[in-house]
Amino acid sequence: MSDKDDEVIKLKEKIIDVQNEREPGFRNFLLCSNIVSFGQYVPAESNNVKAGSKLQFYYEPCNLYTNRKDNTYQIWYTQDMILSNDAGEEIYRKDNALNFNYQTLSPVLDVYAENSLDLGDLASGKYIYSAIIHDKLKNVSAEYKYEFEVI
Repeated sequence: MSDKDDEVIKLKEKIIDVQNEREPGFRNFLLCSNIVSFGQYVPAESNNVKAGSKLQFYYEPCNLYTNRKDNTYQIWYTQDMILSNDAGEEIYRKDNALNFNYQTLSPVLDVYAENSLDLGDLASGKYIYSAIIHDKLKNVSAEYKYEFEVI
């Protein structure tokens, strides 16, 4: 291993230290018309969606806790999905819609997630989509709310 490789490893370890000190959250939470992969998506033109369509959300969870043990790195979070009307009444809920438990020999510094929800026969009106991530290793949660209108 060269000195440059060693320097990169040290920087990654420092990034993990900083992320582990912070609270988890969301970055780039977007309603999209197409999602390809990490950082590759087409944002929706507005937060107005047609009745009967399918919502597609892209986001990057940030500051997930990385557990280091026996030369391995582990990230583990789950995510709940909640749909509420504009009065705050819960219409739909799916706990543990995502369960991301990743253990590897190399640290994972950035991840992304996708959520999709078929609106079915949801009536026209204003709604709130909530994503709640639960960092299973740090035992903390974060929530993001996205307001949209079915037209």
